Order: sequence, then structure tokens, then C-alpha cells
Amino acid sequence: MTTQVQGVTYRYTHTIGRGEEAGPGFKNPVSVARGEDNILYVVNRAYDYRADSKRITVCTVDEEYVGEIGNGGRLGGDLMDTGENASDGSLVWPTDIALDSEENLYITDEWLNRVAIFSKDGDWLGSWGVAGNGEGQFNQPSGIHFDADENVVLVDTGNNRVQKYTKDGQYISSFGSFGTGDGQLNMPWGIDIDREGNIYIADWRNDRIQKFDSDGNFLMKVGTTGNGEGEFKRPTSVAVDKDGIIYVADWDNDRVQVLDSNGLFISFITGDATLSKWGITKLDANPDMKLQREIAQGLERERFLRGPIGVEIDDDDRLFIVDSQRNRIQIYRKIPPYFVGMYDGARL
Repeated sequence: MTTQVQGVTYRYTHTIGRGEEAGPGFKNPVSVARGEDNILYVVNRAYDYRADSKRITVCTVDEEYVGEIGNGGRLGGDLMDTGENASDGSLVWPTDIALDSEENLYITDEWLNRVAIFSKDGDWLGSWGVAGNGEGQFNQPSGIHFDADENVVLVDTGNNRVQKYTKDGQYISSFGSFGTGDGQLNMPWGIDIDREGNIYIADWRNDRIQKFDSDGNFLMKVGTTGNGEGEFKRPTSVAVDKDGIIYVADWDNDRVQVLDSNGLFISFITGDATLSKWGITKLDANPDMKLQREIAQGLERERFLRGPIGVEIDDDDRLFIVDSQRNRIQIYRKIPPYFVGMYDGARL
């Protein structure tokens, strides 16, 4: 299926993923980052009763499984790792991921109130962060992104603000406060930075997207509560492409909305998923499961997004939608108008 957006086509190409506690698959994925050579790093938040499923799945855009990074924090009874006693490599409530210029992984953890750092090969490089509401402290850090100077810009959800740090965790500045006014935030979550250095925040509880300059000065707000065009219900993630088009994971409306650079509604994507290669492989290896699927009713609903929580677009105009409740990523290709009609639906 294709979605036409002011002369630009968004064409579904394929789906990656299946529900798995380990190995080739995802468990409650929440964010994705694309590295070199078409490598994807997918953050699996999983569930607290299966701490072993909390990990970063490494695969390619073409669904070749590479490996896993990280491990679940200790869980048992009322015992869970905290930032003070968490073991190296622990992930408890991993939330978002950003890659630096060397493709090291920076991962926010809402439970541990820290940023965990791994090499692209999975080596533990350390962490920084401490719980609190002062300068340089966190309360459930979520969205994370690098700016042009390779400083870390981080959403401090529980403190209703955005903070900036050096890569080694030295505090630089912050902006934002609790409220509904311009520049105020209520449980912000996702973040992106455009080519001009402007910062976009998914203001989750206020059901809107806010745009700030690189110093945190308010520039624009988009959205109100609802399910109509340009309305949001708990937006979790925002991405901006090289042409300034804005993509919003409209989580509780089960869709991704597409807006122009001024925040005007263009279109939305509700999902076109087909079975992934991993899914087909699993069915072929399990005849009973395959038979049950063949006689199941209502499978046409599988193509739709359910709880899309993350959205990313790369410089190759590939849109990655993290479809959390269905344990997969749906991928679309943005095609300029002069290319429309040149493709026959093959994967791009």
C-alpha cells in the first residue's frame, strides 16, 4: 500500500520481527536506531517477570539476525536493581537509544535513572546518571538524541524538562517545567533534532508536539487531544526528516501522523504489515502453529499498528515504525514524486 503526501509517496516495504524472549525476535520493543551497514539496534523493554528478555536486538534492515546486547537487571520478589547497585550491562526499563559518531550505544533506563553505554560490539563502556530533581539528576529519563556538537539531549520525563549533557555525563543546561503553557511539559517522552538544531519533543500527557530552538526557546506547538486529523492521544515519539516533514507516533490512536514543517496535517499511516521472514521461518518449523493460523479468523487485522511507540526516519528516506504491542517494526519508503510509478512493489 502507498500513502500519498503532497506529491510524495510513502510505500510499505516489509516488516521485521516476531514475538520472542531471546534470539531473532522482539519483546515489547520501544525504540530503534540505525547504524552503519544497515544495522538496526532495537530496544526491548520486555516485561519485569522476564528480565532475561530485556535486551538490545541487533539485526539488519533485511532481517538478518546479528546478536544481542545487554542483560536484564536482577528481579525477584520485591528486589530489583537500582542505579546504585545495578550490575554492568543491566537494563531494567530501557526506553530509548542514540548512537554517537563511533556507533556506541547510549540507552536511557527509566528505572535505573541512568544512561547506559555499550560499544556496537556489545562491550560495556559504563553509565552515568543519578536519581533526583536537581541539575544533572533524573526522574525517569526517556528520549535521547545527539546534537550537532555530539552533546546528549535527554528528556527527563518525571521532572518535566529536557537536559543537555556532554557524552561523559557532565551537565550543561536544561529547559522546561510542568504545565500546559507554551514551553511547559507534562510527562514528555520522545525527542528528535532537525538539521538546524531545533529540538522536537513529544509532550505525552499534553497530547502535542513542541518545537524549541537549540537553546530551549519555545518556537511552535502542534496538536490537541483527540483522534481527528492533527489531534493526538498520548504521542510517544517524533521524527523529522531532511525535508522538515514531521512524523509522530500517535500511540493511543494506533497510527503515525505525518505533518508538514509548519505542523499542518498531511496524512497518517495505520499499518500494512505482512509476515516477517522470521515469522515465516517459525511457522515453517511448527506445522501445528501454521495450521492453527490458517484456520484463524480475523487475521486481516494483523496488518494494523497497535501501540506504535517509536518512529525513526533515516537519510535514505526509510521510515521505521516500532509497533510495540505486535513485537515488530514496520518499514516504509518515502519516494519523491518523480520516482512514483517506477517501482512494482518490490522491496526498496
